[in-house]
Amino acid sequence: MLNPKNILKDKEIISKLFKKGKKEKSAPVLLLSVNNDFETVLFSVSKKNIPKAVDRNKIKRQMRAIFFNNRHLLNNIKNPKAMAFIYLNNITVEYSVLEKSMNTVLKNTN
Repeated sequence: MLNPKNILKDKEIISKLFKKGKKEKSAPVLLLSVNNDFETVLFSVSKKNIPKAVDRNKIKRQMRAIFFNNRHLLNNIKNPKAMAFIYLNNITVEYSVLEKSMNTVLKNTN
């Protein structure tokens, strides 16, 4: 499901994402994307917004599952991208709400 080469770890690409990345926002999720050599993904939940590690890990796990289940929405994209999904809400939301917002963001990515 999660291939280690698909995990975004490169600090240069991460800083490029936050400086020059294209932003797509829907409810509790913000997507930053920039063209890259191959597809990489980063999932982030702020410790400031969600103080309990259990809740942060649950949200990240749900975001990963939603992304990999709906990866087919990215098939129309010609260039591979480095993407960062950032959770913005101060409280946890239901899975269905998170799924709806992530699908909206993925559909708008071009």
